[in-house]
Amino acid sequence: MLTEKEKMQRAKLYLLKLCDGTDPITDKSIGEDSVLKNERIIRCFRYICEVLDENIKNESRETGGKSTRKSARVDFYITEEEIGKIEVITGDCVISELTAQVNKAISDDGRKKLQAKKVNDWLVYKGYLIDTEGADGKNRRGLTELSGDIGITSTMGIGAFGEYTIIKYSEKAQRFIIDNLMEISKYKKEEREE
Repeated sequence: MLTEKEKMQRAKLYLLKLCDGTDPITDKSIGEDSVLKNERIIRCFRYICEVLDENIKNESRETGGKSTRKSARVDFYITEEEIGKIEVITGDCVISELTAQVNKAISDDGRKKLQAKKVNDWLVYKGYLIDTEGADGKNRRGLTELSGDIGITSTMGIGAFGEYTIIKYSEKAQRFIIDNLMEISKYKKEEREE
């Protein structure tokens, strides 16, 4: 059974998805002729989201900020407004630095943070990275012919266990990932295995 906070978080998630033109049940795009695409309706939904956000914060204060169930966190999602707040890192970066920038731009409303693994899994699914087996038998990520097209490169690093490959994301690659965050947020690894 869901707590009041969980119900509010779920309602807010549904409304945010509707604001972004996505059916919250099927995660499919809502048709352009739908009343849900009306700007007045969207403004109303955003207002309700603000009210829900305030109630969620109040609920957190009353319960000491602790959720009664770990599963209260909803899957990662992002709004267009939050995407607009993401700052591209100057020069090359590693994926964890970019996901930290993304997570800094989203509000802390009980949703899961974006994990570097999810972005990399999506990049593998799209053909921009490849899973390979390293000399040690462990799974590694490598570049494909498409990697360079979007600005993904690699360099060698030296650690405690010898040389390893560091995947680097240029400003162009960062923008590509940011531009595709809506798709990445909907990506499930099972899609890759179909």
